[in-house]
Amino acid sequence: MVSEQYYNNLKRDMGKKSVEALVAEFNKQVGSRAWTSIRGLHDSVLIDTLIAKGVDVSAIYDGVDISFARKIALNEEKNCIIVA
Repeated sequence: MVSEQYYNNLKRDMGKKSVEALVAEFNKQVGSRAWTSIRGLHDSVLIDTLIAKGVDVSAIYDGVDISFARKIALNEEKNCIIVA
């Protein structure tokens, strides 16, 4: 079980990262079939952080599932995820 402290630290640390760094972090996960509860938490916090920073993630997240099928990039305005 993941502790509340781990969750809070992860959320705080991701919140400090730039949108570009978060996109790079997402792209590291593309194609990986490994799954643990920690990865699930990481991925959830990553998407939540992008949303909190005002980024449209609808190209990879439908509100329930996150797609790691392809790498992503940012549009010119850096406010929308596009599939690379």
